[in-house]
Amino acid sequence: MTESIIVVRLTRNLRYKLTYIHIFEKYLEAGPEPEVAELLRELIEAQQSAIAPVSRYLRRHEVQVQEVELDDRLMTHAFGRDDVRSQLRFIYDGLRRAVSWYKTQLVDKQMGADDEVVSLLFELGEIDAAKLWRTEALMGMLRVPTSSRQKEWEEHPRPQQSDEQEWRPRLVEDLGRPAWRGSVKSNSPGWPRPSKYGRGDSRKRGAGE
Repeated sequence: MTESIIVVRLTRNLRYKLTYIHIFEKYLEAGPEPEVAELLRELIEAQQSAIAPVSRYLRRHEVQVQEVELDDRLMTHAFGRDDVRSQLRFIYDGLRRAVSWYKTQLVDKQMGADDEVVSLLFELGEIDAAKLWRTEALMGMLRVPTSSRQKEWEEHPRPQQSDEQEWRPRLVEDLGRPAWRGSVKSNSPGWPRPSKYGRGDSRKRGAGE
């Protein structure tokens, strides 16, 4: 029997989450500075917590989650980053693409037809949106530009970690905007299209994918 598009996309999502855990562990083994090491541990914990609900859903649909393999292409890109600054940009870009992918799935007719899937997408999107903010804040503190072509920040560093109590995950902020109110099943031109590293995952060059 042909797998549903939901199962296909969530299986890819799981694959990228597993791959990112492996990537973050390898980055951590390199012994980065304490602030970066703390971020990597948080990212690993976040991805592990996100794997559980995805795996439960897929198991109920007879997916052998223990057989899901890591993504070689994503690892090649990740391990080609040979310094902490480029690794942070890789992480940031992956999380940004992942949040974009979740938003896109929430207005997809097939994904939005199942209330359980919608709830799952919100849960996963919240996790990556929170870590996207966290990563961007750390990059600002370390004055690491989010793009390799962006000018180094010299005058206006981003908010530091002490501001964390005031933030809300971007997915929540976006969905709260007037243009996006109402049913998540309605189409909105403001929602970004999935990138080549955001189809069916938290991928995030990935998050999510």
